[in-house]
Amino acid sequence: MKLDQIHVSGMTCAACAARIEKVLRKLDGVQSARVSLALSRATIHYEPKRVGMNTILERIEKLGYGATDQLSNPHTGIEAESGAYRFRFILAACLSLPLLWAMVVHIVDLPMGWTPALLMNPVFQWVLATLLQFGVGYPFYYGAYQALVHRTANMDTLVALSTSVAYFYSHYVMFRSMHDQAHTMLYFDTIAMVMTTVLLGKWLETVAKGRALKQLSALYELQVKSVRVIRGHGEEWISMDQVQTGDRVRVNPGEWISVDGYVHAGTADADESMLTGESAAVAKNAGDRVYAGTRCLIGSLNIVVDKQHENTRLSQMIGLIESAQQGKPEIQRVVDRIAAIFVPAMIAIAALTYAGWLMLSNGHDASETAMRHALSVLLIACPCALGLATPVSILIATGSSARSGILFKEGSSLERLRQTDVILMDKTGTLTEGWPHLNGIHAYRGGSAYVLSTAAALAVQSAHPLAQAIVRAARDRGTLLPEAQNFHERAGKGMEGVVEGNRIRVGNRKWLQEHGIHVQRHEDLPGHTRLYIAVNEACAGSFVLSDKLRQDARKVVRELKKRADVWMVTGDEEPSAAAVAAAAGIDQVRAGMLPEDKLAFIQELQGRGLKVAMIGDGINDAAALAAADVGLAMGGGTDAAKQSGDVVLTGNRLTSIIGAYKWSRLTMRNVHQNLLFALLYNAVTVPLAALGFLDPRIACIGMAASSLLVVGNALRLQHQAEKSVSHR
Repeated sequence: MKLDQIHVSGMTCAACAARIEKVLRKLDGVQSARVSLALSRATIHYEPKRVGMNTILERIEKLGYGATDQLSNPHTGIEAESGAYRFRFILAACLSLPLLWAMVVHIVDLPMGWTPALLMNPVFQWVLATLLQFGVGYPFYYGAYQALVHRTANMDTLVALSTSVAYFYSHYVMFRSMHDQAHTMLYFDTIAMVMTTVLLGKWLETVAKGRALKQLSALYELQVKSVRVIRGHGEEWISMDQVQTGDRVRVNPGEWISVDGYVHAGTADADESMLTGESAAVAKNAGDRVYAGTRCLIGSLNIVVDKQHENTRLSQMIGLIESAQQGKPEIQRVVDRIAAIFVPAMIAIAALTYAGWLMLSNGHDASETAMRHALSVLLIACPCALGLATPVSILIATGSSARSGILFKEGSSLERLRQTDVILMDKTGTLTEGWPHLNGIHAYRGGSAYVLSTAAALAVQSAHPLAQAIVRAARDRGTLLPEAQNFHERAGKGMEGVVEGNRIRVGNRKWLQEHGIHVQRHEDLPGHTRLYIAVNEACAGSFVLSDKLRQDARKVVRELKKRADVWMVTGDEEPSAAAVAAAAGIDQVRAGMLPEDKLAFIQELQGRGLKVAMIGDGINDAAALAAADVGLAMGGGTDAAKQSGDVVLTGNRLTSIIGAYKWSRLTMRNVHQNLLFALLYNAVTVPLAALGFLDPRIACIGMAASSLLVVGNALRLQHQAEKSVSHR
C-alpha cells in the first residue's frame, strides 16, 4: 500500500470534498481517501499495482476539479484561488454596476434624470445579465453539472439554479411585455447582486483562509532552498534536493540552518523557537544536534548532514500538521452527513415554497410572488458556513499550537483531549528532567571500574535515559568501553548482551530475579533508582541513579487535577516512584509497571467507560501511548514514543501539557460556536425567506456574509488561544 497527497483545486464547499471522497473510495485499489477543504488537498491510501496515480487524478478531473500530485506551499494554492476569485469579482462588479444603478433608482425613487436612459432599457439589461450569467457564471454551471452527473449537489448547484430561475423568468417577462406594454418586474439586477456578492464572499473567504494558513506558511518558509556545502575545492552552493547524508554544511552568523545533523566543528547560539516554542537561545558545540528551521544567531557551525531533506524534523512537523487537516473529528463526520443532504433539502424547500405561494396568492402576480420567495430560499441557504465551521478552526489550532511547541497529529485529538477523565504520567523523562546522574556504584565482584565499563558497553547502544547516565559517567572517568555483542533491550526491564565472552544483564531487580539471579536488596533514598548488573547469572554490582523533578512538575500536576484524575505509572520500584509522586503532588501511583502492565491498565480504565490520556517519553511507553484515547509524547523522548503519540510536545516542556488542554478546549468551543451560528443562520433565515420576509437581494448578501462570519470567528481563535496559553 502507498500513501500519497495530491492538490485539488476548484472545491467550493464541504459537499465538494465529500463527493471527491465518495468517488475515490469506489475506485478499485483505493483503501481510503480523505479530502481537506481548508488545505485543498486529498490524502489517498491505495495499492499502486491495482490503481495508478494517473487514474486517480483523471477521476478527480472528471468530477470537474483540478488535480496534481505536485505539492507546494498550500498558501500558494490559496493565493492562486484568491486571484481567480478577485478577477471574476472585478469583472462581475463592472458588468453589475449599470444594473445595480438602475435598481437603486427604483428602490430610492430618484428622479429619472439621475439615470441614463440606456441603463433603464430592458434589452441593455438583458445583454449585461447574459454576459454575467453565462460568462462570469460559467464555473458555477460547470460545478453544478458535474455534481448533477454524480447525483449530488453543492453550493454551485444553488447559485446556478437561483440565478437561472431569475434570468429565464426575467427573459420571458421582458419579451412578453414588449407585446402588451405592461410594466413588469425584472430580476436581472438580482443576478448581478448574486454573482457579485457570492464572488466577493468567496474572494474574502480565500483571503481569510490564507490568514488561517499563516502559521503553516511560516514553517514552509523555513525550508531553505539552497545550502552552502564544504567540498574538497572549497565551498559551493547547491539546492536542497542535492544534499546527501554525510555532506558537510557551513552556516554563518544570522543564517538559517537548513539541515538536520550534528555539529562537526564550531560553536554558536541557535534560535530554536520556530520548532520548540522556546525563546531562549541554545548553545551548540561539537557533537550537538541541530535542526532545519532553526537559526544561527552568534558564531558559525560546520554541520554533518544525517537526514535527508524529507526526513528532517521540520519536514515531519509540516507533514503532521497537514495530516491533521485530513483527520476528521467526530463532530465533522456529523456535519458531513448533514452537508450531504443540505442542498437537496434546500431545493425541495424552495419548490414547496413556490407551490405554496402559487396556491395561496391571488391576483395576476401570483406566479411572480411565488418565484420571488422561492428564489429567496435558494439564495439564503448557505452550505459553505456549515462546511467551513470545523476545518478552518482545526487548521488555525494545529498551525498555531505547533509554533508554541505543541504538535497535534490529528484534528480528532483536539476533540478528544478535553474529554479525558484520567491522565497517566510516566516518571523518568516526563515528571523528571530525563537526565539522571550516577550517584554511586556498589561492586560485589570485579571492582567499580570493571562493573562500570561492562555496564556502559551495553548502555552505549541504548537511548534510555538511565543507560545514557551510565555512559556519561564512564566517559567522565575516562573509562575504556569494551565491545558488546548480541545486544538486546527489554522494554521496562533492562538490557543484555555479551561483553568479553561473558553474558551481561543490566536492569531492575525484578527482571534479574525472573532469571533466577539472587539480588541483594538495598534501602535507597527517596527519589533514587537502582539498577543491577549480573555477570554470567551472578549479581556483580548495582548503580544508584537520581533524576531531578522538573521545576514545573508540581504546578502542572495541580492544574491537571482540575481536569481529570492524575496517576503516575512507572517501571521503577515502589520507594523511588512514591518519592517522586509525593514531590509532584500525585496521590495515585502504579509502580513496577512493565509496558504490558501499562497497556492492561489503560484497557481496564477504558473498560469502565473512562477516557484516558497517557503522557510518556520512552520505548516502554509506546504501546500505552498508542492505546490511550490521547497519547502525549515528550519531545525529548524516543522516536518510538513520538511516533505512537497523538500529540508531540516538541519543546519538551511539561507546561505544554496545560497548553495542549487549553488549545483543545478553546478550539472545540470555537468549532461549536461556528456550527451553532451556521445551523441557526439556516434554521432562522430559510423559514423567513419561505414566508416572504426576505427579498432576494437581501438573501444573496446574507449567503455571502454567513461564511465570512464563520471564518472570521475562527480567526479569533488564534488570538484567544495564544493569549490564554501565554498566561499559563
